[in-house]
Amino acid sequence: MLHIYDCHDAKKDSSGRRLWRKFPESTQEILEPHLHTRYVAAQSSDWSGVTKPIYRGKQGRTFKDWVCTWTGYLLTKIRHLKASHVFKACSTIIKHDTQTALFLLPHIIIYALLDGSEDENLEIYNEILAVLTHAEKLDEQQEADSCHLSAQTIFSIFDHLTRWTRHRLQTLAMSRMKKTGASSDHHDDPEYRKIQDFLAKIPQDVLAKASYNCKAYTRSLMHFEAFITSQKQDLQQHLGFMQKLYVMMDEPDGVAGVSAIRQENPTLHAQILEHESIGRLRDASACYERAIQLESSDVSLHQGLLKSLINLGQLSTALVHVNGVLSERPEWTSDLNSYRVESSWKLGRWDSLENYIKNETGSSNSWNVGLGKILLAAKKRDEEDFNKHLTVMRSEQMGPLSAASMENGSYQRGYEYIVRLHMLNEIERGVKCMLGLNADNGVGVDEDQHQMLNNWKTRLEITQSSFRTQEPILSLRRALLGLVELPDIRDENKEIGQCWLQSARVARKAGHIQTAYSSLLNASAYSMPEYCLEKAKWLWSKGDLHQALISLQKGVEEYFDDTTKRRLAADTSETAMADKLIHAKALLLIGRFMEATAKSESNAVMRQYKEVIAVHKEWEDGHFYLAKYYDRIMSTVADRPEKQGEIVLYVVKHFGHSLQYGNQYIYQSMPRLLTLWLDFGAKVSDQEKSKKSDKFVSNKTVLVHLNKMMADQCDKLAPYQYLTAFSQLISRVCHTQVTVFEQLKEIIAKLMVVFPQQAVWMMMAVSKSTYVMRTKRCQDIFSRAMEMNGDLHKFIQDATKLQDRLLDVCNSPVDATYDKLSMSVHFKPLKRMVENENFSPIIVPRQSVMTVTLPSTPGVHPNHNPFPSGEVYIREFEDPIEVLPSLQKPKKISIRGTDGKLYLMMCKPKDDLRKDSRLMEFNAIINKCLKKDAESRRLQLHIRTYAVIPLNEECGLLEWVPNTAGLRQILHKIYKEKGLYTSGRELKSMTVPLTSSVDTKLNVFKNKLLPRFPVVFPEWFLKTFPDPTSWYLARLSYARTSAVMSIVGYILGLGDRHGENILFDSTNGDTVHVDFNCLFNKGETFDWPERVPFRLTRNMVDAMGPMGYEGIFRRACEVTMKVMRDQTDPLMSVLKTLIYDPLVEWSKPSRSRASMLADSGEINNEKAMTHVKDIEHRLQGKLKNKNKTRGLPLSVEGHVHYLIHEATDERNLCQMYIGWAAYL
Repeated sequence: MLHIYDCHDAKKDSSGRRLWRKFPESTQEILEPHLHTRYVAAQSSDWSGVTKPIYRGKQGRTFKDWVCTWTGYLLTKIRHLKASHVFKACSTIIKHDTQTALFLLPHIIIYALLDGSEDENLEIYNEILAVLTHAEKLDEQQEADSCHLSAQTIFSIFDHLTRWTRHRLQTLAMSRMKKTGASSDHHDDPEYRKIQDFLAKIPQDVLAKASYNCKAYTRSLMHFEAFITSQKQDLQQHLGFMQKLYVMMDEPDGVAGVSAIRQENPTLHAQILEHESIGRLRDASACYERAIQLESSDVSLHQGLLKSLINLGQLSTALVHVNGVLSERPEWTSDLNSYRVESSWKLGRWDSLENYIKNETGSSNSWNVGLGKILLAAKKRDEEDFNKHLTVMRSEQMGPLSAASMENGSYQRGYEYIVRLHMLNEIERGVKCMLGLNADNGVGVDEDQHQMLNNWKTRLEITQSSFRTQEPILSLRRALLGLVELPDIRDENKEIGQCWLQSARVARKAGHIQTAYSSLLNASAYSMPEYCLEKAKWLWSKGDLHQALISLQKGVEEYFDDTTKRRLAADTSETAMADKLIHAKALLLIGRFMEATAKSESNAVMRQYKEVIAVHKEWEDGHFYLAKYYDRIMSTVADRPEKQGEIVLYVVKHFGHSLQYGNQYIYQSMPRLLTLWLDFGAKVSDQEKSKKSDKFVSNKTVLVHLNKMMADQCDKLAPYQYLTAFSQLISRVCHTQVTVFEQLKEIIAKLMVVFPQQAVWMMMAVSKSTYVMRTKRCQDIFSRAMEMNGDLHKFIQDATKLQDRLLDVCNSPVDATYDKLSMSVHFKPLKRMVENENFSPIIVPRQSVMTVTLPSTPGVHPNHNPFPSGEVYIREFEDPIEVLPSLQKPKKISIRGTDGKLYLMMCKPKDDLRKDSRLMEFNAIINKCLKKDAESRRLQLHIRTYAVIPLNEECGLLEWVPNTAGLRQILHKIYKEKGLYTSGRELKSMTVPLTSSVDTKLNVFKNKLLPRFPVVFPEWFLKTFPDPTSWYLARLSYARTSAVMSIVGYILGLGDRHGENILFDSTNGDTVHVDFNCLFNKGETFDWPERVPFRLTRNMVDAMGPMGYEGIFRRACEVTMKVMRDQTDPLMSVLKTLIYDPLVEWSKPSRSRASMLADSGEINNEKAMTHVKDIEHRLQGKLKNKNKTRGLPLSVEGHVHYLIHEATDERNLCQMYIGWAAYL
């Protein structure tokens, strides 16, 4: 190789010498002797006698033989001189090293195809087809390992060829654009055409089925979709395969999507798949029974029925069924015996297990038979047999795992096998610990057992929290615990009982209600107080609300009678505390059920919640739900101010207590607590002015107590807890009640002392307010903070100087011809100031260091660091400033942090970013709600957020979101590459006047605009995410993040969602929305009123896959809508602070209002009430038409259905403004 590239270390400069210099010194040392060697590689092998296809022939029986022979043979077909020399230099090692052969094979194939004749290329095609056809017909029992690896090798070659053609296409397009200014047809490039034609010959449906059999499900889906689109197939004919794929990928939303687009009545098989995917196994069993009656000779139906019975926990029934079937059809023993084995070891019937294992023939085991053999050997204390079977089972997982590891995204694809290895490890360690088998250390069994059970708990927590992953692990643990009579029988029972309860919990959370029931039945045999809790939750989740309440009340009476209560009250041991918590949880759940079913009057509910606190004083949940209930009661006594004043004290007290004991509900408790206190203060202030003496006196007394409570909480709560509501605190700095402001000033000043870096960025806009009152109050707070800590004086001064200089950057006028500025030329003072060594360290305001991270464990943690990622300070501003082309000419600046990294920010002038900033905070709260909801967590629903720092009322900084491109930019780039670009002038000629009829607009939209802009967005996903797993995950992420933001945007009345305000992340497919200026249905007041609730145009729908918005997108919308409805109270409390926030002018103030604002700085917004009402109506499912609410509220599903229909209705889209580009 060194000789081919003329590598040398001579003095004379040449390409060979430059190449040599690029090697690191350590590599040069190794290679130096080879520079002058006379060694010549032996003559290459003679490949003339090779029989083709090589795969599974005489010279390709094993995977290694096949790869090495095929690679060696292809080398002889390369005619390109340099390539031929390079590959031949490697030929000697190819024979002995599979890894090198695998690395070189895709590159060799490219050259072989480009240089080869038609016959030679046909040979390559036949070889590939031989592997794929074998994989397509693969039976699980046959030589699966080598087939998986061979098929994966072909997949890698296919990927490499696809990447090569895409790269070639881009290079050709770029070079032509430079030469001619327009792209021309790329098909006249012979090399591109040769590889493209070869790829087109490989049948996509065969690739899809081969991938499916090799368990590469995402790849199978990718090829299957390509097959549907390229062959113009009727999707309805192939829904069965698609449904099977989504079932295997454990994606019930995909299965639901397939059902939604199915036009005919589903077959029995389709119904079975649907039932299985959502855990309705009893219904699946009924379908199997019917199918067996119709086709009694199909063994696969019996296998399906047995799987359903075993997963339902009906193991004895499964055994009876197998034995019954086999007595009639003994020839099916090899097909059905493994189900007998599995049922026997799960039931702990060791004698039957031994008999059934004797029936197993052949060396290759199914997974459950293998487990049976290992457990039986352990039961017999046969160490040799145990180790032998364990080794065999481990090595059997390696083939598919190796195949999965050959491509990106391998972890997800190989996860099933990783879980199996996890289980084998637990068997080995469990048997060693409990039976002493293979125990080479002298640790006592008892102590080890305790460690083992703790380990099990931790290991389960780090597995994926899906039923499919955790249930097999829990079944195995029960079998392991049943292997041995432990010294303390009660403990063993308790552990088996806990495993059953965990199974019930996992099944219930996955929605597998029927499976959860059989686990509960098994758990009921073990006397555990947690059982009554789980049973009540199970009854509740299946809709039996009344029964859930009764069952729980009985359970509490049974497990926590008066004697037990007295014992627990006096006991402070760890076990007693755990039991106390279970008691409190059960009492709280009774309270919540009583409240939800509305079957008890409010005093009874109140007593119930108070009992929770009596049992467990220091548990945040008890205080939180009591405070919430008091809050609810308070809204019913609005006409009795003295009663309200009394209740408000209880609400604030219990919210405060809940925050003292934990942060689980902080985003609901803290905003509500502050709102109640501040609003009550404002009410007293109003009464002071209007001289209402009788009510005023009692309220004033309440306010004194409230202020004392707040002062007390300010000492008891950790400062980071208040930081979560900093914007709310700062929005009320102009509070008219003096005592309230004094307390508010103390809280904010304390935050400035503890978190000066974050507080100063958040207060910048207030300190530069145009309202005198606000700036004065802000200065008061700064002064109080400096009293508390004198060092802050210089820091606040420097921060203010930095703010002024950044405002200069924002507001500096830019000549229309400039697209670059220089920091050292145009903004010298800023550069000099920051680089001065005496300048205070100030953080780069990124989102990660502006957002509070709460402790991960319960409790307050007064010393918790809410910014664990560490603070990065501004070291310097880099020189080039990019001026962006939009109307206001924002500037993109680069900040070098003290960690050496570069951080990009955008300085935006002439735009009030306080709205965006508040909306980002609102989105962050929604993310917290989505994380707390189990279903939304499963779907990983979230909104992409970024830092927004207002500097004053019309300028600010935005954190630059890297690796993103706007929808319009992405689509236009693809259109240009395809030669389909439409100029602005042409578009203008197709624009219809605003006054035209809807039919005219629709006609132009359908017949002129849509044909000019075909669907191309799916291609972006294929190009940007070349390997199947990342492609599939990116598309999932795209559909789900689009859905979340669509619903949140609709609730908030967010408009102006044109192609430049929706960005897509090229690293993971996330949808990122920017520019939140058009809120609260402002879009409906435009000259061209906005007609759609959110953007869901053709390109966006097609990029979600063949099912479009059905399935994944629709389900994500429904879950988001449900979470927002469930969390209406906390979201509205945050929204109200946002809407009433005097900092944010949602509409321009009238003159009289402006003068009042200048005077006091705090006044409620006139339009705020209507905004609040509209949002509440949307959250309740009420629809509006021309400002009138119409009809009854819709269900979540009905509401989402209506919105999707409105967003995709062409009659609405054709009436949108042309710049919104509804045709894209």
